[in-house]
Amino acid sequence: YELAGRGASVTLVEKDTICGGPTARSCGIIRQHYSHEITAGMALEGLRIFQNFDDAVGGACEFHQAGFLITAREDTVETVAANVAMQQGVGIDTRLVTPDEIRDIEPHIELEGIAGGACEPEAGYADPYATTTSYVARAEERGAESLVGTRVTAIESDGGRVTGVVTEAGTIATSAVVVAAGPWAKALLEPLGVHLPTDIGRVQVGLFDRPADLDTDGVFVDTNLGFFSRRVADLMLVGCIESSDAELVVDDPDFYNHEMDFARVESYTERIMRRYPLMQSGAFHNGYASLYDITPDWQPILGALPGHDGLYGIVGSSGHGFK
Repeated sequence: YELAGRGASVTLVEKDTICGGPTARSCGIIRQHYSHEITAGMALEGLRIFQNFDDAVGGACEFHQAGFLITAREDTVETVAANVAMQQGVGIDTRLVTPDEIRDIEPHIELEGIAGGACEPEAGYADPYATTTSYVARAEERGAESLVGTRVTAIESDGGRVTGVVTEAGTIATSAVVVAAGPWAKALLEPLGVHLPTDIGRVQVGLFDRPADLDTDGVFVDTNLGFFSRRVADLMLVGCIESSDAELVVDDPDFYNHEMDFARVESYTERIMRRYPLMQSGAFHNGYASLYDITPDWQPILGALPGHDGLYGIVGSSGHGFK
């Protein structure tokens, strides 16, 4: 969308359907709480687009400003305070909160182990499918071409410069390639001698029936118990925030278990009932698994890739890429 708007001739090559990969299973959370100034600033720029999506892009993104709350243990309060100070310097609307203030924001939680935290009133969540399809539609209006159901098999390079993209439907001559293939990026780049330090991780999300009197709406991140949650209609969506919860065992991203494991259902159930006592009258509804492409520091790799002029990457987003 952005490149086409700057006059570039752009072709999007997608092996499946638009939003047919991990983006479709994103939890869609839009928050700015990061420990790195660059990623926090980028998330803020993303928020501004979501807040003004109709003017900035056009179409639907279904952004819902619900607020964001993250907890801290006694031994992490200072770290959260340092993050908040950095984020405020970037321009993010965020502040530290005490346990009593957390109770005011989220009255249904049990405060055991919580020594403080931070909140972002502008944060929320959006619809990944609506957002992605809107971007593609607007890009096509700007002259971009979309080749769906077309798998890329190789990237061609000659003399240290990109020359083309080989697909199942033929070769596209080009002097610039942006690899934004998520878990599939590593295999595309290896033949070019570009070795990404990424792993493919399988992560799981559960949806639980939410009792009617549990009217919480915001995004909640519990660093004490290692989960995040947000409302999805009459359900509560629950996922993991611990790196140890991501199974780094996926060899082929085309073939992995899409279902949620029973042990993970048990783990999430125990965590949310400890923090939300009202969830004891809730029940597991369903769940699913998806893939992250994960870097060693969980920070994305963005920009020019080594060894080949015209080769760029938007890879290793480690689950944070949607925003």
